[in-house]
Amino acid sequence: DSDSLREVLSNKFKIDPKRIICGSGSDQIFDFTCHLFLEPGDEVIVTEFGFVMHKIYASLHKARVVLAKEKNFKASVDEIIKQVSDKTKIVFIANPNNPTGTYLSKDEMLDLRKKLRSNILLVVDDAYFEFLNSENFVSGLDLFKDSPNVLVTRTFSKIYGLAGLRLGWAYSSKEIIDSMYQIKP
Repeated sequence: DSDSLREVLSNKFKIDPKRIICGSGSDQIFDFTCHLFLEPGDEVIVTEFGFVMHKIYASLHKARVVLAKEKNFKASVDEIIKQVSDKTKIVFIANPNNPTGTYLSKDEMLDLRKKLRSNILLVVDDAYFEFLNSENFVSGLDLFKDSPNVLVTRTFSKIYGLAGLRLGWAYSSKEIIDSMYQIKP
């Protein structure tokens, strides 16, 4: 259960170790998320030029993938909200985005969460947060660590250069993390 690593992450980021799950890269956590939240026919919103694995895992779990148009290769809160339907269960957003390098500001991210229904899970892929130093950017973990309907993913493959190790982690509500442990092999 990666107890030692979860304790180190807890101390480094000042977060609850019981709300952390480690996986075989962030990919495994995307898979857990789709497994837990999706039924065939549910909808998942991804951004037009977002990380391809978000689309792949949603499709593997028989969800309808809905693309939100980007403006100048940047995600748009308005375009994401336009795509929301009564079947929307998850919105995936990489912030900063891979592969475009664009990002949503702190205010845009807060606006997105506020405009989404509370029963839609916002998954914030924080894989590249260490590479961005801008006054109007705040990582998903720092923005949403107390939000019950947000899951933030992180990885050791980017800034730490450990892609071959396949080690990622996520932080969310205790209920969501406990549910993930129920299906984690």
